[in-house]
Amino acid sequence: MQFARRLWIAAACMLATSLATPAVRAQATKILPADTEMVVTVNLQQILGSEIFKSNETLVNLAKAKITEQLDDKEIGKYLKKAGFDIFKDLTSVIVAVPGGRDSDDGVVVLQGKFDADKIEGAVLEAGKQAGTDVKVKLVKIAGTSAFEVTPKDEKTIYVSVLDKKTMIACTAKSDFAEAVARFNGTKASTFKDAAFKNLVQTTNNKQSISFVATGKIMNKLAEKNPNAGNDQAKMLMAVLQQVDGFSAAVTIEKNIDFQLGVNAKDAETAQQFAAAANLGLQGVKATVAKQAKQNEKMEPLVDFMNTLKAEAKGPNLIIRGQLTYATLEKLLQNLPNP
Repeated sequence: MQFARRLWIAAACMLATSLATPAVRAQATKILPADTEMVVTVNLQQILGSEIFKSNETLVNLAKAKITEQLDDKEIGKYLKKAGFDIFKDLTSVIVAVPGGRDSDDGVVVLQGKFDADKIEGAVLEAGKQAGTDVKVKLVKIAGTSAFEVTPKDEKTIYVSVLDKKTMIACTAKSDFAEAVARFNGTKASTFKDAAFKNLVQTTNNKQSISFVATGKIMNKLAEKNPNAGNDQAKMLMAVLQQVDGFSAAVTIEKNIDFQLGVNAKDAETAQQFAAAANLGLQGVKATVAKQAKQNEKMEPLVDFMNTLKAEAKGPNLIIRGQLTYATLEKLLQNLPNP
């Protein structure tokens, strides 16, 4: 989708990439559009504060170096410094939402962390001047709230604002921005139209490091737009998507790394069929990995992880769980080439 690329361009101008409390996290979800059908959340501070990251300096340094490299490549790093914003200390979480039933390039990003509005304004305006004709930036008022109107050349305009010291938003639609402000201020009710999505969102929580929720409708829509949508595998995938109401996935990094995938099927019988097929597929993959491990001992930690994977049906839901223990992670890291 072009939406992600546009946000990166805007980030160079608006720097959009005290820790948030659960109440603040809930507030962030409430300001999303009512027709939202896909949400991805990355809880950066939860990840950096996990036992695995605290006890593995090499992993932390690799992650920080990669992120810093990406920011510098996109010329965002210098503007972050001007705004006094340290991404590893001041950015708590990122929430990306995509609405259903309209242009797939529409979307909303909510950033939580610690923001200095005055410093950010100075950095944004400087970035806009240096961008020249490639990106136009101007200050506007929307729904009584100050915002940056960011228009990359030949791209859709993005509206960005610091709502308070802990919250920033970026929207590709002015109407989404105005409604987000209204929900943030409590003058507009917050609710999701899609019942399946509303239920799936409730399965996510602040303890999860990364979470993903999407309806089957929006996943099918995105699959149809895939350049390879006409091949047999894509057709099989779309057939499966038509049988499910939604998906959820989460990764929780603490002492170990827990994985969970949820599929909301049409009914309990379909969920049972999915679970049986998933377990059968897992058995085949486990056997293949175990065979390869006999020839390459470096594959042994992967065998340990694969053996934790299990699928089960709970009512109309298919749940697949797995865990990567700290001991297994250490073995995997030892097998990586030195940077």
